[in-house]
Amino acid sequence: MGSVTCLIMDNVILANEALKLPAWGPAQLIDALWHSLDPAEQPSIDQAWLAESRDRLEAHRQGKLKTLDGEESLRGSLTGLSTQC
Repeated sequence: MGSVTCLIMDNVILANEALKLPAWGPAQLIDALWHSLDPAEQPSIDQAWLAESRDRLEAHRQGKLKTLDGEESLRGSLTGLSTQC
């Protein structure tokens, strides 16, 4: 279980560092990651994200979804995971 926790922490650290990049940096990172996906699976991935986005937007509009500040959330995640790796 420890290696999974460390992998999650690595991803949180990566996301936190990506947020520090200049405006074009995260866009380039997203583009590179997007192009690394299997093109054959892309239509199903797009449909899944579209459905998820619509569900989240509707939940937000109905007041059923609690929103969090992105940077604050990442800091909290880093604090919680830092003792596990």
